[in-house]
Amino acid sequence: MDDVRLGSGSLAGTGVYAARDFAAGEVVLDFELRAIDESEYLALPPGDDLFVHSYGGRRYLYPEPARFVNHADDPTCVQDFETSRNVALRPIAAGEPITIDARQETARELDTFLDAYRAALVEPSPDGLGGLVDRDAVLWRSGTAHRGRAAVVAALLAGDPLLPAGPEWEVGTGRWEALCSAGAGGRHLTLLLKIIEGNWQLRYLHLD
Repeated sequence: MDDVRLGSGSLAGTGVYAARDFAAGEVVLDFELRAIDESEYLALPPGDDLFVHSYGGRRYLYPEPARFVNHADDPTCVQDFETSRNVALRPIAAGEPITIDARQETARELDTFLDAYRAALVEPSPDGLGGLVDRDAVLWRSGTAHRGRAAVVAALLAGDPLLPAGPEWEVGTGRWEALCSAGAGGRHLTLLLKIIEGNWQLRYLHLD
């Protein structure tokens, strides 16, 4: 943490600032995400839930100081998700805020969730799919409503799978809710996703 320092910001009142000059393309922050399960999420200290992100249907806790990197529409860094690094987009002077475009983080969460959803249908896995479906989920298909996790999972695994093709995401309320509109077998599929207990889950599906 010698290269950056904490200061005021919008994440729990905290932000990250450069403690020295950085060149464009230089690694500003390295971090290691910690995978946590539902029980670990529920046991987090108050406020730490803000620093949990969901990738591929699994929860990950961001460590300090990376968790305090604020959003900016014109960020100083880009988050490299493959290497868990924040990389300078341009020269950064000492004292400048370290920022990222958090919308890219949300986009990755949603894309990886959809990948996990597809995988659980391509190689049918009731347990794997069940972890992606809310306990109160609803699926409308051929005029029939399937209500609750067990019923929705059974319906998804029966017959032709509802595999989204060419999805278009419309984020609703920040990172807490999102709508995916996609084609599926020549028909229109709508999926409503919501973060529940720190993890993205399918809340509502409708096949027209």
